[in-house]
Amino acid sequence: MTPVTAEDVAALWTTAATATDPVDREAAEAAVRAAYRAAGLPAPSRFIWCTSLHEAIDALGRHIGDGNTPLVRQVRRDVLQQALSTARAPLWQQASDLEQITAHGDFHQFFEWEGYYGEQRYDGMDERYDLMEHPYLCSPVLPAERAALQPVLTAVRSTYEQVLRPTWDALGQAVRRYALHPAWYWHDHHTMVEQKDEARAVVQYCLPDANDQFFDPAWHFYPDLVVLAAIDTYRTAFGTTPNSGWEGCREVSLTSGPWWPFADLAVMTERVIAQHIDGPEPPTRG
Repeated sequence: MTPVTAEDVAALWTTAATATDPVDREAAEAAVRAAYRAAGLPAPSRFIWCTSLHEAIDALGRHIGDGNTPLVRQVRRDVLQQALSTARAPLWQQASDLEQITAHGDFHQFFEWEGYYGEQRYDGMDERYDLMEHPYLCSPVLPAERAALQPVLTAVRSTYEQVLRPTWDALGQAVRRYALHPAWYWHDHHTMVEQKDEARAVVQYCLPDANDQFFDPAWHFYPDLVVLAAIDTYRTAFGTTPNSGWEGCREVSLTSGPWWPFADLAVMTERVIAQHIDGPEPPTRG
């Protein structure tokens, strides 16, 4: 399933987020095994399938509490990070000195003015100066990259507002327990800026209205669709090639709902259907 235009990318990943047909569990499990192999890890011996996010969150808390080690960073985040970085690299290398200087200034000025390098989100000057001395280390986003990525990522992220976010929000405090932090995709450190997190920097820069989404569970637990859409955009809009290994994560996200790898098991979910638990009826998808 290879998109050929940026519009195809947006359609592919918004469809993946809004699909309601039954999951092909055999295909999803095969994709998970491929994702583990790409991360250099043995495949899980067990798959725990959940029919809802509520059930999945309970399973995450239980398995973390039992001492099972979440591998979100190793199996999902690091692999996608490397794929995005590889896809972006040729564009930066081909850019002129002037383009690089201009992009560098615009990129870091955005994060400073939005408060990611500044005091707006922190109390005390020590934190401010620490963040100013430790900005993102990735190559800044060039204007051509931003122009191609913004419409795609905006379209895909809208699915969080329409489908994923209401469902996560319905879980209330269940998703905010400290014990669940090891299962987060982002914000697993105490600062807002993790210098080498290129995927977060690129997505944040291309979705300025998204802010940091500090309390948005869908953003913490499952931003894979947005990151994968970014990688696919580079493949289609610029013809660059990400490194191999990310295809497993891609296929999992296309064939099932949110998932979480552990050292010896994987927690899987059926496709997410927007719902409010013990609350009002959800809005229609339209």
